[in-house]
Formats: sequence, structure tokens, C-alpha cells
Amino acid sequence: MKTQSSRLFVLFLLIILFSPNVSHGQTNREVWQPPDKIMDTIGVKPGMVIGELGAGTGYMTFYLAERVGNKGKVYANDISQSALDEITDRAKKEGVKNIEIVMGEIEDPVFPVDDLDMVIMVYVLRMLDKPLEFMENVKKYMAPDTPLVIIERNTHRERAHPPSFMTNREILDTLQETNYVLERTETFLPKDTIYIFKLK
Repeated sequence: MKTQSSRLFVLFLLIILFSPNVSHGQTNREVWQPPDKIMDTIGVKPGMVIGELGAGTGYMTFYLAERVGNKGKVYANDISQSALDEITDRAKKEGVKNIEIVMGEIEDPVFPVDDLDMVIMVYVLRMLDKPLEFMENVKKYMAPDTPLVIIERNTHRERAHPPSFMTNREILDTLQETNYVLERTETFLPKDTIYIFKLK
């Protein structure tokens, strides 16, 4: 009986650990990719206009929108209409009015402005079909001092990473080839590295 009870307890713990987070439709991502700490580190402030590349269904989008406030704006870009529809539906449901979805292209995010205060992409660089062309086109939406924030898996630390993740060297080579300059990296996240680039 004790053995069965112990197994049930372990099963219960596994369900708690890996069950979806109802409020954000995520698993335990807030633990290993904490939005507030990330935004503090990269300098997201009220009133900023941010371009989010590959926003997906909006994990970071809504945190960014809350931080920039009513005087700021988040342009949520993706090439998946269904993902953007999820953001639209949630924004309407929650009354969030400072998010604008942007249907992008494979080689161009197609942001409607050319002076974004920040560009951020989380787990996106490795997914690009044409990374060099895409990152080259991102430049036209950035002001001279606009930071480009890239968050990708730390493949040195996280050995069980999927093979699709890019290594640190591959990330740096891609950005250097398109004339971005690495300003700094942050490695406090348990799974990821934050890269902050500027235009050359």
C-alpha cells in the first residue's frame, strides 16, 4: 500500500510540474524564462515601441505590452496567421489595446515603422528559412541606437537541447555577417543566453 501511495504521490508531482499554466497557456516557462527579470535586464521601459519578431501565440507579447503601458506599443510579428489570431483573440478578451499584429514575410518582418526602440526575438533565429536576408531587412526598422535582443538556448550548458538549436558560434557568425555588433551577453537564465546587439 505504501508503495502504491508513493507512486501516486510522484505522479501527482509530475502532473503539477508539467501541467499547463492556465493564465498564460504555457507550461513552467515562467520559471526558466522569467519575463520580468528578462525585461529588467534588457531595459524595457514604459512608453517604448517594441518590435517582436516571431511572436508566436504571444508568450512574451503580453508581458511586453503590460510593461510599455498605454503610451507604448508592441508590434507582434509572425508568419503564422493562426498564431497571430490567438494573440488578437486574447488581446480582445483581456482588453489589451497596445498590441498590433504584423503578418511578416520569410525575408522581411514588414514592421510599419522604421524607428523601433527595441527589437526582440525569442527562439526565432534558428527557425528562419533565410536568416541572413531576414536579419539584413530587420535593420531598416531600427533607429541607430536600437538594441536587437536575441534569446536562444545555451547549448554549452543545456546539453539535452534539440539539435535544431544554434550554437553560440553560429549565432554570432550570423549576426556578424549581417553587420550587427555584439554589445553584451547575459547568462543568468538556466537554459538560455540573452544576446544584445546594436547596428554597426
